[in-house]
Amino acid sequence: MADGGASELIMLITGLLTAGIVTSLLIASWGGLATSVDSAKTQAEADAKTQAALASDPMQISWNQTACNLTLHIQNTGALELKTDNIGLVINGTASTVNQVQLLGNASFWVKGEVAELYACPTGMSMTTGQEITITVIVQSENYKGISGQYAFNEVIRIV
Repeated sequence: MADGGASELIMLITGLLTAGIVTSLLIASWGGLATSVDSAKTQAEADAKTQAALASDPMQISWNQTACNLTLHIQNTGALELKTDNIGLVINGTASTVNQVQLLGNASFWVKGEVAELYACPTGMSMTTGQEITITVIVQSENYKGISGQYAFNEVIRIV
């Protein structure tokens, strides 16, 4: 009978050690999951506060074929400041180079309500006056809680 008590005690200790190890692993996993959820929440919040819109008349977009210069005016409509040096532009499905960005008026920062003038060169494309094309503009915000928000919008424009 004494042997039965010792083996039960060994099983109890083994069970407690196993439960302790599993608990440690679960706590470590929960910490990683909580960090991941927090990062995703911050990214979603930054993305929600990052917005922009075409401020130009979409039916009157200036295009200079010789200089390869398409002029667009983009307004910051979000709550976060936007980066002027990191703007993506896709014209009719082709990535285009943004040659120059300047803020209009006396603005020093691209904050809500401010308009930036973009000069883009859609290389390898031939566009004519009166042609309607689709543009996609991608903007990025300055860091918000260590994370940069992103926003993209599409617009159909007419070349003049």
